[in-house]
Amino acid sequence: GGLRQVVRVGTRRRSASGNAEGSSDTLAAMELYDLEQGLGSIASTGCVLNCQELVGLKAGMMLLKTREKFPEIFFWGKILGQELDYYLAYGMRDSEFEFPSKEFFYAGEDFQFKTLPRLTEELADRVIEVFAEKDMPFTGKVEQLLEPPADDADPPPDDDAEVPASDKPKPLTELERLSQVVQEIDFDTAAVPAGAYCLNEAHLVVRSSNFRGLGATEATALEKYVHFRPPTSVAALRALARSDIQFYSNFLDPLEKDLPRGCWAVRQDFSATLVTLRSLTWPGYCAFHVPGTLKFGGAYIGYAQKNSDLPFLL
Repeated sequence: GGLRQVVRVGTRRRSASGNAEGSSDTLAAMELYDLEQGLGSIASTGCVLNCQELVGLKAGMMLLKTREKFPEIFFWGKILGQELDYYLAYGMRDSEFEFPSKEFFYAGEDFQFKTLPRLTEELADRVIEVFAEKDMPFTGKVEQLLEPPADDADPPPDDDAEVPASDKPKPLTELERLSQVVQEIDFDTAAVPAGAYCLNEAHLVVRSSNFRGLGATEATALEKYVHFRPPTSVAALRALARSDIQFYSNFLDPLEKDLPRGCWAVRQDFSATLVTLRSLTWPGYCAFHVPGTLKFGGAYIGYAQKNSDLPFLL
């Protein structure tokens, strides 16, 4: 996801087509070298980063890129906490089939990025259950417990007795919640222009060499944007399974099918040189596209609180 494909942190290199990535003829994606430009494109939301944050992010993401040996590293967003904030980035790993996998990383005010663990389905369900009735803000401390530790009513065993292995699950921490929320936000957002990606002969999702940006008029149409993630709709899955996929490119879920209808707000600036898409489901997420160019991307900056009342407001 994440437009998040639009702020990319990386050095310029040659693509398969021979163009130097990072030039005006390539996709811009919230990577390191165009981070400021990408964030400037979504500044209309009122969510911005200061100079100290930008400098720290660039240094931290460059170290992360080198350490993890990513060809590109992307800024995902910032989750605001009561005491400290979380900065998030991700890299893309090639998979054997279709979609590349995203590896997420988080950092605090020291901008030293650490791996954000991917939760099992069981752990994710536990996090969702804990916060089903309450929507507490993040504290900014990954070790913060989400639930009180289980009380051990049994007396302590004798020193010579064998201690049985406990079947009780470990208490959830804010780190697990952070991982679950990032995955949920990324699934619901990650907006990109339709046609920016295609499947190659090996059935891998790659950037389309034929994409030259959306026109000024179609760039304001919600149906011209899709989610950059494995599709879930029946129509998109059928398209993904076709053998002539190079002629049938509708293999990504369109934003216009998202529920509730009207959960996206599309705006064009007065100069008609920039289009932004804001998620009303996740206030704080904003995607952008510069019509007629390969520049698009997005990021999330907010409290990670879902607008559950949205269906009753539209």
